[in-house]
Amino acid sequence: MTSRETKPWNLEQFLDSLILELDKAQDTLALKGLTRKLTYTVKDVGLDLNIFPVLEDGKVKFQMVKPGESGGSRISFQLGSITDRQIRENANEPPNNDDVELDSLDDMDADVRDSLRKVGVTSTRDLDRLDKRNVNIEKVVKEKTGGEKSLDYTDLANLINKARRRKLSPQLSNLSAREQDEAIELTLHGHNFVLQQSATYPAATVNNLPAEILHADAGELRLKVPRDALKTGSNALSIALDPYAVVQLNLQS
Repeated sequence: MTSRETKPWNLEQFLDSLILELDKAQDTLALKGLTRKLTYTVKDVGLDLNIFPVLEDGKVKFQMVKPGESGGSRISFQLGSITDRQIRENANEPPNNDDVELDSLDDMDADVRDSLRKVGVTSTRDLDRLDKRNVNIEKVVKEKTGGEKSLDYTDLANLINKARRRKLSPQLSNLSAREQDEAIELTLHGHNFVLQQSATYPAATVNNLPAEILHADAGELRLKVPRDALKTGSNALSIALDPYAVVQLNLQS
C-alpha cells in the first residue's frame, strides 16, 4: 500500500469543526439582531466530499481525493436553512458582565478549551448549566481529546476566578467604625468585594494581627478588630478578598 500525502481526519473532527463554525455564525447573528432588524436567512447549502476511507487503530478516518485520482467515495452533507426568528429563539444570550468566556482564560490548555467549545461550552454560564444537569465535563474532555487531556475542576475554578477578578476589581465607597467594649467594628461598603463564597476568604489582619470577619458579600464587609491590635497613629488594614485581590488601607487611630 502506497503512502498518501494528505493528512487523514475522522468524521467526528470534521463535524465538530463544521458545527463550531456554524455556532460562531449564529452567535454573530444573535449579536447583530440587537442592533438592527435581520432581513435575510441562510440558504440551504449542499456539501459533497470525495474521500478515501482509511481504518487506523480501529477508527475510520478519511483522506481527500487529490486531482486526477479515482476510486474515491462520496459523502454528502445537506445544511438546512434557518431564519432570524429561529436564531433569536434558540441562540444563547450574549455574555453579561458576570460571565467569563473561556477564550479569556489565558492559562487554559488549548486542547481542553477546544474540546469544550465543540460541545457548545464557551463561558462559565455554559459550565454552570451543565453542572446543574450533572453532566460529567471531565469525561467529555477525555472523549474529545482521545484520552490525552483531562479537566481539573480545581484548576479550572482558579482560572475562572482569576479572570473574573480581572474584570471586577473591588471598589470601596465608604468606611465606618463603631466602638464596642473590647473591639471596634469596621464596616466597608462598595462593590465587587466577594465574588464567590469560600471557607478561606475573605481574611483580614490589622497590623499583622487577625481580625474577625463578621459578614462578607459583594457590597459589604464587616470586621471585628480587637482594641489591643490597634495603636496610636497609623494602622495597616489588609483584607484578602480572594487569592487575586487584596485591599490595603491605612487606619488612623
